[in-house]
Amino acid sequence: MSMPNIPEGKFRPSMKETIIDLLESIALEEIALSHLLNAEAEKIQALVGKDLDFPSCPSNEEIFKFNHQTSKFLEVIVMKEWLLLRKLDDVIFLNGELKPLCSKGEHDDCDCDYDCGCECDCIEYVPCKCIEEEPCKCRHYHRGRK
Repeated sequence: MSMPNIPEGKFRPSMKETIIDLLESIALEEIALSHLLNAEAEKIQALVGKDLDFPSCPSNEEIFKFNHQTSKFLEVIVMKEWLLLRKLDDVIFLNGELKPLCSKGEHDDCDCDYDCGCECDCIEYVPCKCIEEEPCKCRHYHRGRK
């Protein structure tokens, strides 16, 4: 079974824009989680009361159920935080893949070049010339070409 081919898109975002979008999505999820935690804290405060006097006079069983529900809620939040951490790790790894394969000075005859700011659909950095790939006119290497 072969890998699916993704067709070239005229308005496909660059790798840099994709990484920014991924980081924004992580930040938005973190904000959403903070709102959920704040709402749960307000529920706890409403149950316990400002003076810690339990104004609704809950029974021990009701307090136990509430505590159990809060515990389960926090477990879900911790799992979601772990997933966001994994997503962040993947974004950091992906961002590291954009770095040049060699930097000036590592190879005597290396002629590596950085982003020229062109408008074509190419990655941000150029690999070392010892890698045999077909560059575009601006010496950048197109995504997906091997």
